[in-house]
Amino acid sequence: MDIITYQNDYGHSMLDKAETESRNAFDVMEKTGALFDVYYPPATWGYDEDHPTVESGKNQGLPLYKWVVRKDTNEPLGLHSGTFAESGSYRQVAAMAEKMFPNSSKTCTLFGKGERMALTQNIGDQIDLGDGDVIQPSIMWISSFNGQWSTAVYDLIGRLFCTNQLVGQTPLFSVKHTRNHDVTFEQRTSVLTQAIQRAEQVGRMAKIMKDQELVDSEFSDLIKKVVPMPPFIKDEHGADTDRIHARAETRMIANRGAMNAMWQKECTEFGTVRKHLVSPSRQVEVFDGNKWLAYNAIQGAEQHQISTNFMTTTQAQEKSLTKAVNGRTPYAEKAWNILVDAN
Repeated sequence: MDIITYQNDYGHSMLDKAETESRNAFDVMEKTGALFDVYYPPATWGYDEDHPTVESGKNQGLPLYKWVVRKDTNEPLGLHSGTFAESGSYRQVAAMAEKMFPNSSKTCTLFGKGERMALTQNIGDQIDLGDGDVIQPSIMWISSFNGQWSTAVYDLIGRLFCTNQLVGQTPLFSVKHTRNHDVTFEQRTSVLTQAIQRAEQVGRMAKIMKDQELVDSEFSDLIKKVVPMPPFIKDEHGADTDRIHARAETRMIANRGAMNAMWQKECTEFGTVRKHLVSPSRQVEVFDGNKWLAYNAIQGAEQHQISTNFMTTTQAQEKSLTKAVNGRTPYAEKAWNILVDAN
């Protein structure tokens, strides 16, 4: 299971931009500036004005490589082979989204200079987990001009507090990035059915995990399993020493610290915070919660901080979201498996 953690009104920090009162996909994407046009000039060698072409076969004479360039700014967004399927804009994504789920679009994010785009839509009814903890079935459309993403739809389950979200490991729907797309009723039904079913499945599991208490010391043991000690440095004979690399140890401490901080936030909102006397003159706070809070603490720390290398720049946030879409969220996945397998 792959994770995306979001911050504001069940929107990722990279997906909460340029909201508009309209829920039409075209309006939401236009507000973000995602409906620009592109063109595909042939790529030349260095300063040579002539471009290399395919020398034989059915594509003979076509450019060997071509750029995809924004018409409004003349900024290059990607370099592709000469046979790469061309699309004039991200409008086809808006058209598909609006045809599948009319007037349900929420947010849109344009990455970098427009190399990639993500659009979210809310679908289905909210699922109340109790105690003010609510999740919202959603989907996310992604597409790109740099070739990193095909046009695809992923299911999301948005949590409205601290608003963590999960993204499916494989897309529910995927098409080539061309100018002609035909969304069928069967495709719409399949996407809706799969997204709702998964949201209900997560909701059922969340309710089970919420009923299973997890005390502070157990959470400490959990994060030690999720973020284990780095391997020992080997000596010249290949045997383990009693030392570990300082950089690896520093990163381990930072990762565990981020998870513990998120755990305390979760328990403050939904769990229990109690005072524990450690000496006649000193007491500390102890945070107790449940398995659902533990999972969200770990996946939230991974997406907000660990996957961004503890940076808050736009580039770092984009990198974090890209990791989640590409299925690179190992801590959250490991935590989920440990907590679910223990049931």
